[in-house]
Amino acid sequence: MAVDVSTERGCRSRFGNLRSATGDPLRRENVFYVASPEELEQCLRGATPSDAVLFVQESTRTGHIGQAIAISGAARRLGLGSEALDLSEAAARAVQGDVQGAKGLVDDVLARVPAHALALHIQARLFVELGDPARAKASLGRLIDVFPDYPGAHGMLAALAFPGPPYKDVLARVHRLLRPQTYLEIGVEFGATLALATTATIAAGVDPAPLAPEKCPKGARFYRMTSDEFFVRETVDTVFDGKPVDIAFIDGMHWFEYALRDFANVERWAAPGSTIVLHDCLAVTPLAARRERASTFWVGDVWKVLEVLLELRPDLHISIVPTRPSGLVIVRRLDPTSRVLADNLREIVQHRLDAPYPYALATWPERYPFVTNDDAGLARALGPS
Repeated sequence: MAVDVSTERGCRSRFGNLRSATGDPLRRENVFYVASPEELEQCLRGATPSDAVLFVQESTRTGHIGQAIAISGAARRLGLGSEALDLSEAAARAVQGDVQGAKGLVDDVLARVPAHALALHIQARLFVELGDPARAKASLGRLIDVFPDYPGAHGMLAALAFPGPPYKDVLARVHRLLRPQTYLEIGVEFGATLALATTATIAAGVDPAPLAPEKCPKGARFYRMTSDEFFVRETVDTVFDGKPVDIAFIDGMHWFEYALRDFANVERWAAPGSTIVLHDCLAVTPLAARRERASTFWVGDVWKVLEVLLELRPDLHISIVPTRPSGLVIVRRLDPTSRVLADNLREIVQHRLDAPYPYALATWPERYPFVTNDDAGLARALGPS
């Protein structure tokens, strides 16, 4: 049984702004008729526990919050109570603005069934509503332990771990600040980030199967091949008319050896003042950081690239922006002549290929060079190379 709290839009709550069945915003002073307890019990006679849950959910969906709560009470009096009914009423109370009442119902469910996945998810959302992100994260951690690929759990955890603008907004600010003339993107998909390169006279996108990019900058060039093939077939002369890459965004294959090769190849095409941006180096859970995909929310083992750069390339200026869903690593002070990575790729990959993700849920080591996810942090990341 599923309670879709994501669509219950209610009363100045993070559950949204509820609208009535007519589409009009539901205000607190709007009062729907609520049948008497006797009428409700009569309506429910012969119903099953599942029917009662559906009645509560439908009343909530159409904005009849008081009736939803009353139906729940009537169902219990008729012996139709269940965990699903309690959670449906909790969702209704959250929409109404009674967050504490909703939390009490959810807590009761979890006292009876500690590993109830849906209850843990609703509990996390209620903790967010109550302004307690730490406890929300803890609930999500328990949820992921119970149901590793619970829909939306990893994304919600990422939003809690990385407040502030999402990564596309951060990339947009990078473009506005640096105004690149040449831009290289590895991993185009729908072209949403390629479209940010509005100042570039040449914006090259590399992807073996781009998904019909709709918004492309005027200088867009597409290379439908793997990045390995691209760097074998093309040169900085054939792609950028001999000009170095001003900004590169690496967001391709989610295996670290691919991303590491991409970094080494891009650096050869860059200038000391260029910028390389890496995606997917901050995994919010060990599950998402597995080399082989085991969840919908998956970043793979690209995190190893960050570890390699921090260890083997102290000459680089590396900054980490904690932006959802999986961070951005901004690398400056590049050295196109460096052979540290290229000459040791095989050894580096063999040494780290099977290394497990070493960090706990939404935690990272103090040695990571984080900057804040705001204008001041980005200014530090993009400071003098």
